[in-house]
Amino acid sequence: MVTDTAAAERVVERLVAVHWDGTARAHRRSRARLAREFLRRTAQWALAVGAEEGWPFSDLASAVDPKVVVDPALLARLELDPSSDDPFPVPPQMAAVIVRWAALGDLPRQQFPGLEDPYEPLLALFERGGGYAVANGFIELAFISVPIRSVTERASLEPLPIDEATLDGLDRES
Repeated sequence: MVTDTAAAERVVERLVAVHWDGTARAHRRSRARLAREFLRRTAQWALAVGAEEGWPFSDLASAVDPKVVVDPALLARLELDPSSDDPFPVPPQMAAVIVRWAALGDLPRQQFPGLEDPYEPLLALFERGGGYAVANGFIELAFISVPIRSVTERASLEPLPIDEATLDGLDRES
């Protein structure tokens, strides 16, 4: 059993630090890019670890190591504030899946060195001003929709650069 508590804590800190400040519109192109890259990466991981069921929101961490555990007090920090008026919050169950993945530490990279962190694009999407909703086969980002498509279709796509400079450049083009 692997549990990287420090990595899980870092991800919780990133999630807790997200501010739904209305900047999602200014970041709509970069957020769409991040959603597409999240779908591509999670599709590749889902195929690699046999977690296609429930994709793109399957629990990849459990597929890699079913015994991974996260301190319940750490996960409790991710509970939604009922007074929030954000129409696209981070779904608590998805936040827990991301934290569980972080708790695996380096294990996934050791087992599958060719695959990139599946949740980094989603964390960056949240950090750029908001969450998402899922409706009718699309990830809804408030100002743009990204089709989910099939796991095999998404897994076969080429990676998209998601470095800060590229994302900022996309947003300047808007």
